[in-house]
Amino acid sequence: MSRKLVYILEDDPDISELIVYILSEAGYEPVECGTVDSFNEIISHKLPDIFILDIILPDGNGLDVCKQLSSNITTSGIPVLMMSANKTRREIEDFGCKADFISKPFNIEHLLERIDSYA
Repeated sequence: MSRKLVYILEDDPDISELIVYILSEAGYEPVECGTVDSFNEIISHKLPDIFILDIILPDGNGLDVCKQLSSNITTSGIPVLMMSANKTRREIEDFGCKADFISKPFNIEHLLERIDSYA
């Protein structure tokens, strides 16, 4: 069975490294991006099984990325998990982003449970 591909859009290298480690150990194939530009580049080559998006990014906003993904026919069916220390689930829903949400700091087991539920 092939490993599930997870794209992670997170600009904090410590958080990104932790998520990559957790997912690798759990049998996923994580790919990290620190900017919206690099994220857009990788999704043009291959689509993942799930997206994990931070909200505040150096060259954009994860909420805008989420809306773009949900409005694109090729990515609209791929689950999105939003992460933020500054926003709430309600704010994400009010923005019109169709995604699951987990707040930072996150519990590792809880993060894996959420990702596993989509895999």
